[in-house]
Amino acid sequence: MAPGVLAGHMARGERAFREALSAVDLVWEVADARGPRCSRNPRLQRLCAGKARLILLAKADLAEEDLTRRWAAALGAEAETVALDLHGPCDLGALWRAARAALERAGARLPGSEGYRAMVAGMPNTGKSTLLNRVLGRRSAAVGARPGVTRGPQWFVLPEGGRVLDLPGVLAPRLGPWPAAWRLWALGAVGPAAVDAERAGAALAERIAARQPRALEARYGVDEARPAPEGSSALEGECGGAELLAGMARSRGLLQAGGVPDLSRAAAVLQGDFRRGLLGAVTLEEPPA
Repeated sequence: MAPGVLAGHMARGERAFREALSAVDLVWEVADARGPRCSRNPRLQRLCAGKARLILLAKADLAEEDLTRRWAAALGAEAETVALDLHGPCDLGALWRAARAALERAGARLPGSEGYRAMVAGMPNTGKSTLLNRVLGRRSAAVGARPGVTRGPQWFVLPEGGRVLDLPGVLAPRLGPWPAAWRLWALGAVGPAAVDAERAGAALAERIAARQPRALEARYGVDEARPAPEGSSALEGECGGAELLAGMARSRGLLQAGGVPDLSRAAAVLQGDFRRGLLGAVTLEEPPA
Protein backbone atom coordinates (compact mmCIF):
# COMPACT_ATOMS: atom_id res chain seq x y z
CA MET A 1 0.00 0.00 0.00
CA ALA A 2 1.42 3.42 -0.95
CA PRO A 3 2.37 5.74 1.94
CA GLY A 4 -0.36 8.25 1.08
CA VAL A 5 -3.02 5.57 0.88
CA LEU A 6 -1.83 4.04 4.15
CA ALA A 7 -1.90 7.42 5.87
CA GLY A 8 -5.46 7.99 4.67
CA HIS A 9 -6.50 4.54 5.84
CA MET A 10 -5.07 5.14 9.30
CA ALA A 11 -6.67 8.62 9.50
CA ARG A 12 -10.09 7.12 8.74
CA GLY A 13 -9.50 4.41 11.31
CA GLU A 14 -8.55 6.96 13.95
CA ARG A 15 -11.69 8.98 13.21
CA ALA A 16 -13.77 5.83 13.67
CA PHE A 17 -11.97 5.19 16.95
CA ARG A 18 -12.72 8.70 18.22
CA GLU A 19 -16.38 8.34 17.29
CA ALA A 20 -16.62 4.98 19.05
CA LEU A 21 -15.06 6.41 22.22
CA SER A 22 -18.11 8.57 22.81
CA ALA A 23 -20.31 5.44 22.90
CA VAL A 24 -18.38 3.49 25.54
CA ASP A 25 -17.62 3.74 29.26
CA LEU A 26 -14.36 1.81 29.30
CA VAL A 27 -11.50 0.99 26.91
CA TRP A 28 -9.84 -2.41 27.03
CA GLU A 29 -6.34 -1.71 25.70
CA VAL A 30 -4.77 -4.99 24.58
CA ALA A 31 -0.98 -5.35 24.43
CA ASP A 32 1.24 -8.39 23.87
CA ALA A 33 2.77 -9.58 27.16
CA ARG A 34 5.98 -10.44 25.30
CA GLY A 35 6.43 -6.80 24.29
CA PRO A 36 4.32 -4.62 26.59
CA ARG A 37 6.08 -1.42 25.54
CA CYS A 38 6.53 -1.85 21.79
CA SER A 39 3.03 -3.32 21.26
CA ARG A 40 1.34 -0.19 22.61
CA ASN A 41 0.77 2.95 20.58
CA PRO A 42 1.38 6.10 22.67
CA ARG A 43 -1.40 7.85 20.74
CA LEU A 44 -3.95 5.64 22.47
CA GLN A 45 -3.24 7.21 25.85
CA ARG A 46 -3.80 10.69 24.39
CA LEU A 47 -6.94 9.64 22.52
CA CYS A 48 -8.40 8.07 25.66
CA ALA A 49 -7.67 11.01 27.97
CA GLY A 50 -10.44 11.21 30.56
CA LYS A 51 -11.84 7.78 29.66
CA ALA A 52 -11.67 4.76 31.97
CA ARG A 53 -9.01 2.39 30.63
CA LEU A 54 -7.88 -1.16 31.40
CA ILE A 55 -4.57 -2.54 30.08
CA LEU A 56 -4.77 -6.24 29.19
CA LEU A 57 -1.49 -8.10 28.69
CA ALA A 58 -2.59 -10.87 26.33
CA LYS A 59 -0.59 -14.00 25.46
CA ALA A 60 0.83 -14.15 28.98
CA ASP A 61 1.30 -17.89 28.52
CA LEU A 62 3.99 -17.11 25.92
CA ALA A 63 5.82 -14.58 28.11
CA GLU A 64 8.11 -14.99 31.11
CA GLU A 65 6.01 -15.08 34.27
CA ASP A 66 8.35 -12.99 36.42
CA LEU A 67 8.77 -10.27 33.80
CA THR A 68 5.00 -10.21 33.19
CA ARG A 69 4.40 -9.59 36.90
CA ARG A 70 6.93 -6.76 36.86
CA TRP A 71 5.42 -5.26 33.71
CA ALA A 72 1.92 -5.41 35.21
CA ALA A 73 3.16 -3.63 38.32
CA ALA A 74 4.88 -0.94 36.26
CA LEU A 75 1.89 -0.35 33.98
CA GLY A 76 -0.42 -0.39 37.00
CA ALA A 77 0.81 3.10 37.84
CA GLU A 78 -0.81 4.29 34.60
CA ALA A 79 -4.02 2.21 34.51
CA GLU A 80 -5.55 -0.95 35.93
CA THR A 81 -3.55 -3.82 34.41
CA VAL A 82 -4.22 -7.55 34.20
CA ALA A 83 -2.30 -10.36 32.42
CA LEU A 84 -4.23 -13.20 30.80
CA ASP A 85 -3.39 -16.64 29.43
CA LEU A 86 -5.83 -16.84 26.54
CA HIS A 87 -5.14 -20.48 25.68
CA GLY A 88 -4.89 -22.18 29.07
CA PRO A 89 -6.61 -21.66 32.44
CA CYS A 90 -7.88 -18.09 32.39
CA ASP A 91 -9.14 -16.17 35.43
CA LEU A 92 -11.86 -14.07 33.82
CA GLY A 93 -12.91 -12.97 37.28
CA ALA A 94 -9.69 -10.95 37.41
CA LEU A 95 -10.76 -9.21 34.20
CA TRP A 96 -14.20 -8.27 35.56
CA ARG A 97 -12.70 -7.03 38.85
CA ALA A 98 -10.08 -4.98 37.02
CA ALA A 99 -12.73 -3.49 34.73
CA ARG A 100 -14.80 -2.30 37.67
CA ALA A 101 -11.67 -0.94 39.38
CA ALA A 102 -10.79 0.96 36.19
CA LEU A 103 -14.22 2.59 36.14
CA GLU A 104 -13.90 3.56 39.80
CA ARG A 105 -10.35 4.85 39.27
CA ALA A 106 -11.50 7.14 36.47
CA GLY A 107 -14.50 8.33 38.45
CA ALA A 108 -16.77 6.96 35.72
CA ARG A 109 -20.41 6.04 36.14
CA LEU A 110 -20.58 2.53 37.58
CA PRO A 111 -22.62 0.08 35.52
CA GLY A 112 -26.31 -0.22 36.26
CA SER A 113 -28.60 -3.10 35.44
CA GLU A 114 -27.58 -3.04 31.78
CA GLY A 115 -23.84 -3.19 32.55
CA TYR A 116 -21.08 -1.08 31.07
CA ARG A 117 -20.13 -0.56 27.44
CA ALA A 118 -16.52 -1.41 26.66
CA MET A 119 -14.37 -1.18 23.56
CA VAL A 120 -11.40 -3.36 22.65
CA ALA A 121 -8.47 -1.36 21.25
CA GLY A 122 -4.83 -1.89 20.40
CA MET A 123 -2.40 -2.56 17.61
CA PRO A 124 -3.09 -5.27 15.03
CA ASN A 125 -2.35 -8.85 16.06
CA THR A 126 -1.99 -8.25 19.78
CA GLY A 127 -4.71 -10.81 20.57
CA LYS A 128 -7.86 -8.68 20.63
CA SER A 129 -10.08 -11.17 18.81
CA THR A 130 -8.67 -14.13 20.77
CA LEU A 131 -9.47 -12.24 23.97
CA LEU A 132 -13.05 -11.69 22.84
CA ASN A 133 -13.49 -15.33 21.89
CA ARG A 134 -12.28 -16.41 25.33
CA VAL A 135 -14.42 -13.85 27.16
CA LEU A 136 -17.54 -14.71 25.17
CA GLY A 137 -16.98 -18.45 25.43
CA ARG A 138 -17.41 -19.05 21.74
CA ARG A 139 -15.65 -18.29 18.48
CA SER A 140 -17.44 -15.03 17.81
CA ALA A 141 -14.67 -12.79 16.50
CA ALA A 142 -12.49 -13.53 13.49
CA VAL A 143 -8.99 -14.74 14.40
CA GLY A 144 -6.05 -15.04 12.02
CA ALA A 145 -2.29 -14.84 11.71
CA ARG A 146 -2.37 -11.73 9.53
CA PRO A 147 -2.53 -8.29 11.18
CA GLY A 148 -5.92 -6.62 10.94
CA VAL A 149 -8.17 -9.67 10.42
CA THR A 150 -11.14 -7.89 12.01
CA ARG A 151 -12.86 -6.08 9.12
CA GLY A 152 -15.45 -3.85 10.75
CA PRO A 153 -17.02 -2.73 14.06
CA GLN A 154 -18.83 -5.51 15.93
CA TRP A 155 -20.84 -5.33 19.17
CA PHE A 156 -21.02 -8.37 21.47
CA VAL A 157 -23.00 -9.02 24.65
CA LEU A 158 -20.80 -9.80 27.65
CA PRO A 159 -21.64 -12.84 29.84
CA GLU A 160 -21.54 -10.69 32.97
CA GLY A 161 -23.80 -8.06 31.44
CA GLY A 162 -23.00 -5.10 29.28
CA ARG A 163 -21.60 -4.97 25.78
CA VAL A 164 -18.18 -4.78 24.15
CA LEU A 165 -17.26 -3.22 20.81
CA ASP A 166 -14.55 -4.77 18.64
CA LEU A 167 -12.88 -2.42 16.15
CA PRO A 168 -10.28 -3.27 13.50
CA GLY A 169 -6.66 -2.68 14.55
CA VAL A 170 -6.70 0.97 13.61
CA LEU A 171 -3.76 2.03 15.77
CA ALA A 172 -0.72 1.57 13.58
CA PRO A 173 2.45 0.08 15.06
CA ARG A 174 5.07 2.73 15.72
CA LEU A 175 8.39 1.36 14.54
CA GLY A 176 10.58 3.98 16.18
CA PRO A 177 14.17 2.95 17.02
CA TRP A 178 15.54 -0.40 15.87
CA PRO A 179 14.78 -2.37 19.08
CA ALA A 180 11.08 -1.55 18.77
CA ALA A 181 11.07 -2.35 15.04
CA TRP A 182 12.51 -5.86 15.30
CA ARG A 183 10.33 -6.70 18.30
CA LEU A 184 7.19 -5.67 16.41
CA TRP A 185 8.33 -7.90 13.54
CA ALA A 186 8.91 -10.80 15.97
CA LEU A 187 5.39 -10.37 17.38
CA GLY A 188 3.83 -10.26 13.92
CA ALA A 189 2.58 -6.69 14.31
CA VAL A 190 4.42 -5.65 11.13
CA GLY A 191 5.35 -7.62 8.03
CA PRO A 192 8.84 -8.47 6.77
CA ALA A 193 8.75 -5.56 4.31
CA ALA A 194 8.71 -3.08 7.21
CA VAL A 195 12.12 -4.13 8.60
CA ASP A 196 15.36 -5.80 7.59
CA ALA A 197 14.06 -9.31 8.29
CA GLU A 198 17.51 -10.91 8.38
CA ARG A 199 18.75 -8.43 10.95
CA ALA A 200 15.49 -8.77 12.91
CA GLY A 201 15.81 -12.55 12.87
CA ALA A 202 19.34 -12.29 14.21
CA ALA A 203 18.13 -10.03 17.03
CA LEU A 204 15.35 -12.48 17.89
CA ALA A 205 17.77 -15.44 17.88
CA GLU A 206 20.07 -13.54 20.22
CA ARG A 207 17.23 -12.75 22.62
CA ILE A 208 15.95 -16.32 22.67
CA ALA A 209 19.44 -17.66 23.33
CA ALA A 210 19.78 -15.24 26.26
CA ARG A 211 16.38 -16.00 27.82
CA GLN A 212 15.94 -19.69 26.97
CA PRO A 213 19.43 -21.24 26.87
CA ARG A 214 19.61 -24.35 24.65
CA ALA A 215 16.17 -23.75 23.10
CA LEU A 216 17.72 -23.11 19.68
CA GLU A 217 20.03 -26.08 20.07
CA ALA A 218 17.15 -28.37 21.03
CA ARG A 219 14.93 -27.35 18.14
CA TYR A 220 17.42 -26.59 15.36
CA GLY A 221 20.65 -28.26 16.43
CA VAL A 222 22.41 -24.88 16.67
CA ASP A 223 25.46 -24.62 18.91
CA GLU A 224 24.64 -21.61 21.06
CA ALA A 225 28.05 -21.70 22.75
CA ARG A 226 29.82 -20.90 19.48
CA PRO A 227 31.50 -17.49 19.86
CA ALA A 228 30.52 -14.56 17.68
CA PRO A 229 32.81 -13.94 14.70
CA GLU A 230 35.84 -11.77 15.48
CA GLY A 231 35.18 -8.12 14.74
CA SER A 232 31.40 -8.46 14.97
CA SER A 233 29.37 -5.33 15.67
CA ALA A 234 28.17 -4.94 19.24
CA LEU A 235 24.73 -3.87 18.06
CA GLU A 236 21.80 -6.04 19.08
CA GLY A 237 21.12 -8.67 16.46
CA GLU A 238 24.44 -8.22 14.63
CA CYS A 239 26.68 -10.29 16.87
CA GLY A 240 26.14 -13.89 17.81
CA GLY A 241 22.56 -13.65 16.57
CA ALA A 242 23.60 -13.59 12.93
CA GLU A 243 25.78 -16.65 13.45
CA LEU A 244 22.94 -18.45 15.23
CA LEU A 245 20.59 -17.69 12.34
CA ALA A 246 23.13 -18.95 9.83
CA GLY A 247 23.62 -22.16 11.83
CA MET A 248 19.88 -22.66 11.95
CA ALA A 249 19.65 -22.23 8.16
CA ARG A 250 22.37 -24.82 7.63
CA SER A 251 20.77 -27.34 10.01
CA ARG A 252 17.39 -26.98 8.29
CA GLY A 253 18.82 -27.07 4.77
CA LEU A 254 17.72 -23.50 4.06
CA LEU A 255 20.47 -22.80 1.57
CA GLN A 256 20.94 -20.61 -1.48
CA ALA A 257 23.08 -21.41 -4.50
CA GLY A 258 26.56 -22.49 -3.50
CA GLY A 259 25.42 -23.62 -0.05
CA VAL A 260 25.07 -20.08 1.31
CA PRO A 261 22.67 -19.97 4.30
CA ASP A 262 19.35 -18.35 3.40
CA LEU A 263 18.97 -16.02 6.35
CA SER A 264 15.61 -14.63 5.19
CA ARG A 265 13.96 -18.03 5.20
CA ALA A 266 15.61 -18.93 8.49
CA ALA A 267 14.32 -15.70 10.03
CA ALA A 268 10.77 -16.49 8.86
CA VAL A 269 10.92 -19.99 10.39
CA LEU A 270 12.32 -18.62 13.64
CA GLN A 271 9.61 -15.95 13.85
CA GLY A 272 6.85 -18.49 13.25
CA ASP A 273 8.17 -20.86 15.92
CA PHE A 274 8.60 -18.01 18.40
CA ARG A 275 5.07 -16.75 17.88
CA ARG A 276 3.67 -20.23 18.49
CA GLY A 277 5.63 -20.59 21.72
CA LEU A 278 7.73 -23.49 20.42
CA LEU A 279 10.94 -22.00 21.83
CA GLY A 280 9.71 -21.50 25.37
CA ALA A 281 8.37 -18.43 27.12
CA VAL A 282 10.37 -15.39 26.01
CA THR A 283 9.72 -11.73 26.81
CA LEU A 284 11.41 -9.38 24.38
CA GLU A 285 11.87 -6.30 26.54
CA GLU A 286 12.66 -5.53 30.14
CA PRO A 287 10.27 -3.62 32.41
CA PRO A 288 11.44 -0.28 33.80
CA ALA A 289 13.53 -0.47 36.94
